[in-house]
Amino acid sequence: MGVLMQGRDLKKLVKEKGLPWTKHHIQEAFAAGEIAPEDFSIKDMYKHMIEGGGELLDNWERDLRRGGHVTEAIQAVDTGAMANIIGQVFFNAIQDAMSMENFIGDQLVTTFPSNLQGEEKVPGISVVADEFAANVTEGKPYPNIAISENWVTIPAAEKKGGIIGVTKEAVIADRTGILIERMRTLGNSLGLQKEKSTIDVVIGADNPYSYKGEARLTYGDGVTAGQALGFVNEAGHALVDYTDVQEMAEIYYAILEADTNEPLSHSPDTVICGGNLSWTASAVFNDVQVRLGDITAAPAIQSIGTNRIPDKFKCKILTNEWVIQRILVGAAAGLGGLVAGNRAAANLFWIMGNPKKAFVWKEIWPLTVVEEPTNSVVEFEQDVVMRFKASYKGAAGVREPRYMIRNAGA
Repeated sequence: MGVLMQGRDLKKLVKEKGLPWTKHHIQEAFAAGEIAPEDFSIKDMYKHMIEGGGELLDNWERDLRRGGHVTEAIQAVDTGAMANIIGQVFFNAIQDAMSMENFIGDQLVTTFPSNLQGEEKVPGISVVADEFAANVTEGKPYPNIAISENWVTIPAAEKKGGIIGVTKEAVIADRTGILIERMRTLGNSLGLQKEKSTIDVVIGADNPYSYKGEARLTYGDGVTAGQALGFVNEAGHALVDYTDVQEMAEIYYAILEADTNEPLSHSPDTVICGGNLSWTASAVFNDVQVRLGDITAAPAIQSIGTNRIPDKFKCKILTNEWVIQRILVGAAAGLGGLVAGNRAAANLFWIMGNPKKAFVWKEIWPLTVVEEPTNSVVEFEQDVVMRFKASYKGAAGVREPRYMIRNAGA
């Protein structure tokens, strides 16, 4: 793949295969790990892919060294094909930075595409528990299943993004690596914004849950004002051993489906906690041998067996430092978070359930990198020969809090 990154070969590919094919070929090479953004040279691409690019570069270097009259702006310069390919390179750099190894947000939500940028009502289906209890006798009509009046509201989407320009100086000095680092910084910032906003919703620091137009907390005791969910999904058990998971299972399965009043048909599959508690969680869920009994007795009476947690309750453990930071952030000033400035208390929290059933990411558009049309005003005013805008628009929301239980751990 090394020859692919040479400007003259890229130009040949665009001419013979077309720009869409070339971009797709590059994307496949990125996906396969055969190339990296650093394998491209903006200066080399400008020299070989732009008509008269070598001469323009020579003029720029000469004019920047000595000052004087610059004449290349008299004739329009078409950077379209090059900008498209660089845009693909920058997209991959930003996408990689947005998907940092430590980010867990995308594993906590189900993404659904939407074109409703404001608040969005999601209706339910009314199927009461005894709707099919009666026998449909011969010749009689089947019962009608109606659309429910129940609905939840998904919040309005938010747009995040930024613009980075490629200057003449950056092209002349071939600062490809610096530009890619800036793109990665932009991608990391975008990814971090999405990560924090998603975790805020999942832990209940941000409460966008709205049922039939009534704002409610995501977690609650079922009766307190603002927590009248009709069920309990908040507890105070510390995570020490399998018996604490057993207690959570009893609470979880006591919650009934909203429309049918039947038990939940899914088991928890995820535990979310801070890094400190993840050590305990890993032992509780993954230890292969457990000893129970009174070791102080004479003789000691013990039962030795495999992990006591049933297979359907074997949860994956998701953790990162942002979980703790979002539990703490602003709590003292009433700006969100769950505990005020107490890291030890924050590390006691553990949230168990099926987050992809409980939470959604409403996506107006995913990460998108757009190149600015050539010969723009900023090229004349600021010597910016290309600009790229990276953005996404979406919002985290609560679809069904019945699938989650939050534990304060005390």
